[in-house]
Formats: sequence, structure tokens, C-alpha cells
Amino acid sequence: MYDYAIIGAGAVGGLFASLLSQNKQQLCFVDSRLSQTSLLELQVDSIEHGLIFNKFKLYNRLPVCRSLLVCVKAHQVNSALSSLVIPSNCKLMLVVNGMGSHQEILEKLLPQQLYLASNTHGALIQEKVEEKANIQLKLKHTGLGQLIVGPYLKNAAKPKDLIKLEQTLPSANWQSNIYPSLWRKLAINCCINPLTALHNCRNGELLSAEFQPAISALCQEVSQVAASEQIKLSAEELQQTVLQVASSTANNFSSMQQDIHHQRASEISYINGYVVKQAAKHGIACPHNQHLLQQIQRLEKHND
Repeated sequence: MYDYAIIGAGAVGGLFASLLSQNKQQLCFVDSRLSQTSLLELQVDSIEHGLIFNKFKLYNRLPVCRSLLVCVKAHQVNSALSSLVIPSNCKLMLVVNGMGSHQEILEKLLPQQLYLASNTHGALIQEKVEEKANIQLKLKHTGLGQLIVGPYLKNAAKPKDLIKLEQTLPSANWQSNIYPSLWRKLAINCCINPLTALHNCRNGELLSAEFQPAISALCQEVSQVAASEQIKLSAEELQQTVLQVASSTANNFSSMQQDIHHQRASEISYINGYVVKQAAKHGIACPHNQHLLQQIQRLEKHND
């Protein structure tokens, strides 16, 4: 039996596979689009451990495992899981940007199987080569962060497997109510992702004075919508957090900037779009989030 199966042979999935493998966890990857079992050769330049080399099986079906980590784009979650049968004794942890994708997969599993995570580790794909049945992936761990994990069902007890995850990943942190952390991360993404994508800039450039009114307005809206969902987050604290993240990741390009630059679909519907959707439910106006949603969607249509 595998300890973890991972969907998403990319930056985040590869990083966590590499870090977990350092602590003797049994791991594999899953991609239902494959026609046969393949091999993933992974090299990670880790901040704490230096170069880590691994080879993992890459299956087209879900093998017997204790936990399934889903590390794909928010809009890819549903299709990535569509053909998989998830046993009732398998925990599913979503490690995705934005919010809303968890609500799309509830029919596939029991609510008590679902765990949500907020990741602030930075990782960058340096090279990805696909040859026949093999994938070669090289990653760089670009920023130490945290993996905050909590249950979909608020205040559920922490399972033993999650205690082991905390021991294996010192950066992992259990929260019985994960939703404030998810909204805090959402606020960061609502500012940094679309603004860097629209202005084609690195995160650190958002520290300049010209962006402060927009960041302030976006945080005000997120704070207001979060409050309507019984999540108390100060707009001022959110703005400070956004600026801290922009400063600590100053040289990085955001995932949305990269998606738009490479003419890929972005996660905007699960970031600013999620805020706009929740705001509409409560009759709250969100003109700044709405504006960024429309601007990014316009860029995506132009890319098409």
C-alpha cells in the first residue's frame, strides 16, 4: 500500500513527493489520461536538502493508498478525478489555488474523506521532458513556506495519518477550521495573481505606490465577503499580508502571470471569480474583483 498517491506531476506535486520521500514515505503519481503505467524521474533542488533524486511509478488508475494528494490547477480538479474510483478509506487532500473546486467533487466521496490545504511553498519547473512512457521533471524549491491542512467538515478530529504528515513535513500544520487560512490565501491570490498577469510583472513590482489603491480596495472587498461567510479577516491585515508575500517572493512570477504569458487557461474563476460569486449570494458589490475577473477573462479569450 502506498502512503500517498499524487495527482499533478508539476511544481507543487513534485516538491511534496520529493520532501515526503526524504522521510521514507511510499509514493506514486496518478494520471488517468495515460494509456499505460509510466515512470517519473524527478530531480528537485531543495532549499533544505539540496539535490534530491527519485523515481516514481506513474499509474493511470488509483492504486491502493492511504491518501490522495491533488496538486493541479483548480479548473483541472474535476476532470482529473472524473474517471477514478476513490475508496471510502482513502483520504483526499486538495492542494490547489483558489476556492470552489472542492464543492465540485463532493459527489465522488464522503465529506469526511475530504481535506483542504493552503500551500505557501514556492516551486518552479526548470525542465519537463516526456519520452514514450517516461517523464523527466526538474524542479527548484524557490521559497520555504507552510502547508496548512484542515478538514472539509469543520472541527473534525485530526486523523493519525495527518499527525504523521506533520512529523514528515515540519512545515505542515493542522487547523481544525481551515477556512480562515483559505480565505487569507485567497486574498493574496486575488491581488498578486491578476495584477501581475495584467501588468506582466514580477510580484515585487506590486510594492510600488501605484498599486496600493487597488490592493487596498481588493482586500476591503475580500474582507467584506469573508465576513458574510462568518470569516473575520481585517482588510488592513490582509493588505499587510499581501505586501509581505509580494516582498518575500519579489523575484517570482505568479502562476497566473505565467498562465497568461504562455497562453494557458488561468484559475481566475476560482480566485477573484469565487469572491464575486460569493458576494452575489449575499448581495454585496465587488467592483474591483469583478473588474479584474473580466480583464483576465478578456486576455484568455484573446489567447484563444
